[in-house]
Amino acid sequence: MLAALALLTISFAPQPSMERIETLAWQEADDRAEKAHEQDMKTDSDVGAKYAVQVEKQCKLSSDRELVNRVQRIGAEMADIANQTHSIASWGDKRFNTFNYTFKVLDDPIPNAFSLPGGYIYVQSGLMKIIESDDELAGVLAHEISHAKFRHVATLQREASKLQLIQLPIILAAILSGSPNAGIAVEGSGLVGTTLQNGWTVMAEEAADYGGIQLMVKSKYNATGMLTLMEHLGVLERSQPQYYANLGIFRTHPPSKERAESMLKYMKQYGVPVERSKVSTSFRAIVKPDDKIPGAVVVTFAGKSLFALAGNDALTRADEIAAKLNAFLDSTPEMYEVSAGPSGAILGGRETLFQFAHDDATAQSKTVEDLQKETVTHIRSALYTVAFRIWSVH
Repeated sequence: MLAALALLTISFAPQPSMERIETLAWQEADDRAEKAHEQDMKTDSDVGAKYAVQVEKQCKLSSDRELVNRVQRIGAEMADIANQTHSIASWGDKRFNTFNYTFKVLDDPIPNAFSLPGGYIYVQSGLMKIIESDDELAGVLAHEISHAKFRHVATLQREASKLQLIQLPIILAAILSGSPNAGIAVEGSGLVGTTLQNGWTVMAEEAADYGGIQLMVKSKYNATGMLTLMEHLGVLERSQPQYYANLGIFRTHPPSKERAESMLKYMKQYGVPVERSKVSTSFRAIVKPDDKIPGAVVVTFAGKSLFALAGNDALTRADEIAAKLNAFLDSTPEMYEVSAGPSGAILGGRETLFQFAHDDATAQSKTVEDLQKETVTHIRSALYTVAFRIWSVH
């Protein structure tokens, strides 16, 4: 009787439902996935920390506090956004990865920036000489943050199975820094092959560009800075290939036509207008005092004079004209769209950009018609400069 009761009790004991079993299985799988994710990020941080020590032994850190503070300030802003934003990764680890990012400046004349696993990011002083605004610097840092955020080193290591994980970070550090000292680390290793080169410069670069603009549009910085820096680098690579082509950022972050076209596509996707004049002095009309005419001001572009204005309201007029001219130049018009109009006007298409006054002509001992003719030539030359800088990578 007791045995029968025991059997009856067992028979009627509550059993877990199939739904409950499936829920427990999913929870266990989630727990395993979370632990694996935590371990992956810890591995990245540990490996990055180890090889950051090696980089800083081989490469001198900058002692320029103003420069370092600028990089760290903007870097911290972009890192905060990265750690709060689940960006879309077109290549790499698609999970939401967060790191304790650090930003340092290396005293190295070669223009470059690179990141190690775990968010150890370095900018070389040579690149800072090319960067023309905080917007461009933010774009560089957003790009490098994205390399770390998408765990590109780990992804590359997994795809290039012949490379060992313990070797890969210092190899990348050496390649990306481009400095002679860092290069010693991989000299004769035979490990820097086509797989590494192509893997980093194509899929990883495009993914970091896309990740970077996702961060930029959430920041206070103008995402056009990512495009203009690419264009600056394109000009350098094109004008001084014998020095730049095989060094630093040009080897591992090539400013290619495809990258520029993709960047324009991303900007359109996120509703970012192309406003080069707002992020780059190379693409901006600038007002300054005229050295030749007392009391006059001159409007310049890319270091060359476009025209001068005189009179009591010269500075006010010049500021207004420069703003209008910048908007016109940002639209990348054709040279034929600039022409002389009636009553001293300079036309951009069918719109009057500005008008010369008699005071402007008198101060320069010229006629208004002479000023118009010269200015049309100068603005067309400025448009050619814009086109050259854009065509370098487009």
